[in-house]
Amino acid sequence: MRRPPLASTLVLGLAILIAFAVRVIPNYPAVMTAAGVNFQDNDSWYHMRVVHNIAAHFPRQSGFDPYAVLPGGKNAYTDPWDLAIAAVAWLLALGKPSDWLLDQAGAWLPPILGALLPIPVFLLARRLLGESAARWSAFAMAVVPGTLVWATHLGIPDHHVAESLLSICALVLLCGAVENEGRARTWRLLASGVLFGIYLCVRPAGIFVPAALSVAVLIEPALAPFVATVLGIASASFLASSGSIWARFTWLTLAGSIAVCLLAWALDVFWRKRELPAALRLPAVAAAAAVAIGILAAARPAVFAAMVETVSRYLPGSSAGSQSYSVGELIPIWAVPPGGVGSLYAALGTVWIPGLPVLLYALCTVWWSRRPVVVLCTVWTLVMTVAGVLQMRMWVYGGPALALATGLGCAWLMARLPRFQVLISMSTAALLLVSSLPHAIAMSRQDGGPRPEWHKALAWLRSNTPEPLGDPRAWLRYWPALPPGRDFAYPPSAYSVLTWWDYGDWVNAIGHRIPTTNGTQENAGTVAAFLTASSPEAARALCVQLRARYAVLNSEVTGELWPGILQWSNHSGGRYERRIWDSGPHGERIPLTIYLPDYYRTMAVRIYNFDGKAITPSGVSVFVTKRVFDGTGMVEVLDSEQKFSSEEKAREYRLQHPEKSMIFGSRNPMASCVDVEGLPWVKRVFASPGPPGPQTVKVFELTPPTSD
Repeated sequence: MRRPPLASTLVLGLAILIAFAVRVIPNYPAVMTAAGVNFQDNDSWYHMRVVHNIAAHFPRQSGFDPYAVLPGGKNAYTDPWDLAIAAVAWLLALGKPSDWLLDQAGAWLPPILGALLPIPVFLLARRLLGESAARWSAFAMAVVPGTLVWATHLGIPDHHVAESLLSICALVLLCGAVENEGRARTWRLLASGVLFGIYLCVRPAGIFVPAALSVAVLIEPALAPFVATVLGIASASFLASSGSIWARFTWLTLAGSIAVCLLAWALDVFWRKRELPAALRLPAVAAAAAVAIGILAAARPAVFAAMVETVSRYLPGSSAGSQSYSVGELIPIWAVPPGGVGSLYAALGTVWIPGLPVLLYALCTVWWSRRPVVVLCTVWTLVMTVAGVLQMRMWVYGGPALALATGLGCAWLMARLPRFQVLISMSTAALLLVSSLPHAIAMSRQDGGPRPEWHKALAWLRSNTPEPLGDPRAWLRYWPALPPGRDFAYPPSAYSVLTWWDYGDWVNAIGHRIPTTNGTQENAGTVAAFLTASSPEAARALCVQLRARYAVLNSEVTGELWPGILQWSNHSGGRYERRIWDSGPHGERIPLTIYLPDYYRTMAVRIYNFDGKAITPSGVSVFVTKRVFDGTGMVEVLDSEQKFSSEEKAREYRLQHPEKSMIFGSRNPMASCVDVEGLPWVKRVFASPGPPGPQTVKVFELTPPTSD
């Protein structure tokens, strides 16, 4: 590998420094708190729970976690990423890492690795178009904002950074193997296969990677022997994590991809020997690949059907996937506010402006390219960019791809317009620095960790509730994987803590208690049914099913998270609230949410808002509305609000004026418009200190029906 010239070395060093600073400085105070490391999203707490468990019996990784969720627990697969975090702390502490050091390793490893992303992007761009492209690609990589910055910044010990770095490094090595010979080719193929295999261990659901490589082989069969070799080595490496729930899909995809490569290779040799028309080679290879995939589907019909169903569930517009939209990282780019071009800016800053045209140009010319690595990189970039458009999470792959396209575009323009090189350089630098860098800093500055109120509530829960497995040391115990078909034998003392899935991993990692649901959304439908239930008897039956003895809730469960809870419970939001338009102080239209009687009857509202107590409204309102044309269509606006001393008088008024359009409800989610009976089996046992407010976290004890 040739050494870059001084100018390239300086640019690459600057890119690494910028990438590191963006990922560390803005959010440092929110992450490194006096109370310890405040990890920044739900999955991060899950990974740190695993890291602490590994460190207790390093290097063994538990194959089962009884604290993950109840009922059921969770089988865990061997994750090299969690093992890597534990290994760093273990080595630094000479085999005796403290909890503090484990947390520091988990917080710092992602931004360090994220800052290294400009290096493989630089190497890939240099191979494709030279030093100028490499410099600009590395620089663009340093300032790509959006999901990539969030997923790789300080305090996010999730495996996203490992996915991004492993996949792009493996691609660099694969391209190097294609354009080298002898020993240089051999070691690159071996290293690329191992890295792709480790990648699949970290991200077993990453079946789109071998699929993308297969598509490149279909277009350019000269890639077939290299891709087949790499995927074969990756399959051997993946054996270490073959116990994951996604493994059956991964194995099927690997088998299909290798079969496509071998068929394309054989047909390419046959075509050349027979000197058949080159234009017919692609249709022949595609037909053979379709036959191979069909054979695999016929051989493993259940797995193939399950894989298709699972993939379709996460595609935009799928009715089966509507619940996945309650996860922010799974939404498509056009669902990101404010919509339109603004969504592109919110997700990617301005990197897409020079990057997308280059990608489209490359797509139009790739068929005539005579360099297999150009075909490979174009297909890779296109697949990862489209995946990012469909799902925000995928920008951990699409970000490096667009940075590569940006660098290639700048180099291409400068080579064809040599008189304007200075102008092109200054314009591109300004575009990236002035627009993308501030957006990247703003993304990194966001605080996604549990607020102090949550830490206090979960600390109380850990110290003041019974140990679910009878021994506090069980949280760090080594738990072997359960054999297929065997359930974990929980002791009679085991119970769960009812909360929404966003907070389940916090309950496990911080509170050392078993949640009813977690980040995998296991049991989310049952928990949603409880939170939306209006019948106390039905709610208590669900508590028994979930073995729930405590509940930990905050205002987001009845507010920001409420639409997602309704999706999981298969209820319509129109049953609980109506949204109309009101007049502001200067006559402007402002949105108004009216909460309906069924909203106040739900368990979520009765438990969190009213602490399970009976409520009699001091006054109720009837909102008289009318429909008006606002220039684009008919909208419902508030005409008047009639207030009454009781629910009966409000209903009498409605009966006396049937000609009017009226809504019976309340503006205030904390002030019921109907009588609500108390829940004697619910007792508030803790509320986070401070004045009551939207951030208050409450802990409730739920008495089982048998104790009445």
